[in-house]
Amino acid sequence: MKPNCEVCGLDYGFADPADGPAFFVVCFACVPSVALAVLIEAIYQPPFWIHFFTSLPFLLLTCILPLRPLKGWLLSNQYFDKAEHGKLDRNSGLRRDGP
Repeated sequence: MKPNCEVCGLDYGFADPADGPAFFVVCFACVPSVALAVLIEAIYQPPFWIHFFTSLPFLLLTCILPLRPLKGWLLSNQYFDKAEHGKLDRNSGLRRDGP
């Protein structure tokens, strides 16, 4: 990621999407793509080269194309919700009762 926005100069130091975009792509794009390939294989039992021209492009399109928009969506949500790294609050008012 770039350190700041080219248009408005917003510092992206707060943003850390980590593996979020990849997680969502795996859950919502890769699994259905592989299921489609398995379905094609189970019903039609085509030669391997048919999968090369049907299943592989579908898998690549549904897995690679959504990564950037999902990363942008996660970054905008972090900015909008003022998300930060987790911190331990040692002064939360909770006490341990006992000896």
